[in-house]
Amino acid sequence: MVRIFIAVIGVVAVCGVGAFVSLGAFPPALVAHDVHKDIPMAAAPAPAPIAAPMGVASALPVAPLAPAH
Repeated sequence: MVRIFIAVIGVVAVCGVGAFVSLGAFPPALVAHDVHKDIPMAAAPAPAPIAAPMGVASALPVAPLAPAH
C-alpha cells in the first residue's frame, strides 16, 4: 500500500513539473528575423484556384456505360 502511495505521489510530482515547465518556466522563443534585407523569409502564399461556375459540365474521366440515343 505504501509503494502504491509513493508511486502515485511520484506520478503527480512528475506531472506537476511538466505542467510548470509547459506554462512558462522558460522564456518565449525569440522572433526570427530576416538574414538579408532583400530576401524575405517566407514566400507569398499562392492564390486560391478559381473553381468552375455551377452548371458547367466537366469532362468525365471514364466512358459512359451505354451509348447516347
